[in-house]
Amino acid sequence: MVLFRHFAAPAERAPKLAIIGGRLEDDNRAVYREMRRLSGGQILIFPTASSEPEEVAVETRAAFEMHGFTVEVAPLVVANAATAAHDPQIVEQVRRIGSVYFTGGDQAHILSALAPGGAETPVLAAIRESNRAGGLIAGSSAGAAMMSSAMILGGTSFEAMAHGVSPGPETPGVLVGSGLGFFPHGLIDQHFIKRGRLGRLVVAMAHAGVRRGFGVDENTALIVEGPIAKICGETGVMYVDLGAAQVDLVARAFENFRLDYLDDGDMIDLRNFRPRPSEAKRRVRRSEVAYRAPARSHRNAFGAYALYDLVARIVLGDQITYSNDALVSLDRKSGVSARVEVRRTRGRSRCLVSTPSEGLRVTAVQLAASLRSERRTPEEIAEQEVGAARAFGMDLNERSRMILLGSSPIYSDAQVQREFIDLVEGPVGVFAAASSEARRTAEDHVEFFKRFGIEAVDLGVTIDTVDYAARDEATLNRIASMKSIFLCGGNQIRLVETLLHRGEESAVLRAIASAYAHGAALIASGGAASAISSVMIAGGSTSEALRFGVASGSNHQGLVVNEGVGLFASGIADQNIISARRLGRLIVACVEQNERFGIGLCEDSGLIASRSGMELKALGRHGFVQIETEPVKFAPQSDRFLARGVRVQMFAPGDRVNLHSGHIERRMLLPPTSASTTFDQLLADLMLENVELETAERTGRDPSARHAVRLQVRRIDELSASLDLECAREEHDH
Repeated sequence: MVLFRHFAAPAERAPKLAIIGGRLEDDNRAVYREMRRLSGGQILIFPTASSEPEEVAVETRAAFEMHGFTVEVAPLVVANAATAAHDPQIVEQVRRIGSVYFTGGDQAHILSALAPGGAETPVLAAIRESNRAGGLIAGSSAGAAMMSSAMILGGTSFEAMAHGVSPGPETPGVLVGSGLGFFPHGLIDQHFIKRGRLGRLVVAMAHAGVRRGFGVDENTALIVEGPIAKICGETGVMYVDLGAAQVDLVARAFENFRLDYLDDGDMIDLRNFRPRPSEAKRRVRRSEVAYRAPARSHRNAFGAYALYDLVARIVLGDQITYSNDALVSLDRKSGVSARVEVRRTRGRSRCLVSTPSEGLRVTAVQLAASLRSERRTPEEIAEQEVGAARAFGMDLNERSRMILLGSSPIYSDAQVQREFIDLVEGPVGVFAAASSEARRTAEDHVEFFKRFGIEAVDLGVTIDTVDYAARDEATLNRIASMKSIFLCGGNQIRLVETLLHRGEESAVLRAIASAYAHGAALIASGGAASAISSVMIAGGSTSEALRFGVASGSNHQGLVVNEGVGLFASGIADQNIISARRLGRLIVACVEQNERFGIGLCEDSGLIASRSGMELKALGRHGFVQIETEPVKFAPQSDRFLARGVRVQMFAPGDRVNLHSGHIERRMLLPPTSASTTFDQLLADLMLENVELETAERTGRDPSARHAVRLQVRRIDELSASLDLECAREEHDH
């Protein structure tokens, strides 16, 4: 390892800038208000980066005018740049208006238009002159990336960690070039938290010899005015400092670098790079400590909002028992694993919160972080994937099995109920913590089992009573002695917060795991079936998942992904897969979280998981659907969600699959046409997410055509298919 030393000294003067991380929403009044204040309400739009500059210019103009701006558009695009970048009329337009805004798209287009071959054009010179005179330079997405002296042109974090810096766009890795240098204080990256770009930023910084990096998230701006930069928007900015880091570029190991998360309202002094948290921020109160142990979830280190969630956990963590945590990303094909570790240092790190009406906000200053890449053997990969049956270190009894149901058996028909009851042995402990009416839900299920002559009891554990239960030895022994444990459906988040109380594995969870390890059947229905996965889908429709990806929180559009309990080791489970049309969101969740398998549970149906969760048997009316993402070509971290070669299979009642070997045994308990009809319906429902592309593209008038879902289905046989899914993620290219 070598100490990273040689960095360019920062410029003394900071210009007036608005650096926006992409997806600037039309209703983001705070960011538009700052741009209006700094520009005097006049703005010249450059749609140069966009592949559809005319349409984007119209949309962007309308958004600015809605916020009271006087707006003009500079007719400078890649196709006419050779002349337009020298056009005296555009130069005069820049000088007259004084402030400019660059839309999203491809940052390379901006460079090739304004500085071809590194030569400054008259339009670029006029922009710099106007900026020196007090005008604003603003930009979103590509318009943000080009502002630093060095510029990231493409690549994902995992590509950066696996392959390093790429020599060209056709080679995997992070692509680094020269930017326009409006922001002289460090390297800018955009869509940062949403697209998990810590890896590519750090690798690019080390390669370019840049000490400081600023990762600006979507719908968020870094507002630079003089020597002060203020964070404004939906989420925040990650600040990275490699000054004291130990860096090995060849091995792609980066130890002990500084990582700050600065939130809306926070500032940073660009003269000394000292953060200034907003006055609303304060220390975490003892009553607000939410976590006392590392996350059990194996979330993708470079997945959407995974880094933010990790930082937030540490901010809200107990300073004595929980000060560090880590995330891992694994590429099975190359055998490369990337690990991100973040830790709070006593006496140096500052963890602050505020509690505005819209929800908790966090700030973290001077966390220590490490990022390293490792090669894994096939045996290590297999152990990580299939050796994760969560039983808290206990060996599983050969009788140990899980039964996951897409819906409660109470509401199924007599035949499905009888099939389920034949799998259950009493006494059954009913655990209704997911329900908002826990006592009533538990009573209903106790009565259901008693109707079939099976002893059942309400365990009486809810989110309000779990602390008491954890201290009651009799209750814990009672849970551990059950022959079956039934987790009722409901709100899966409530169930996780009960079992992982304050982030810790509660004593109640360990008692459940003990019963399971010693041969009890662990049964989960509805939302509870989703909750016991390691990664849990907590909200969002298929349409939202495809168009917006993983959301920053439950109050924003998109797929909501949270930590799960982790007892089910065979992939991400989702329920009500037919009626709620959730096949698409399950695919997105697996791709985004780098999970190999997804399990879609049909209503009145489910599966039995045995042999550490690696052998699945379908049961009920329909069975289940399996998603497999290996080998899949995917690009979840770009402006376009792309997943090609996703394998989707229907397993009808009686069918078995071994996830480790891939061996499938078809029992054909249903007529082939029945299972095939269900599978056809699932695919047809996914097709309904398509926009009518042909009409939109023929007219050329519907901007939604740019964001349409494109689905190609290749049937392998009656019960399996290979899917290609593609959808633009940049809903607001302006």
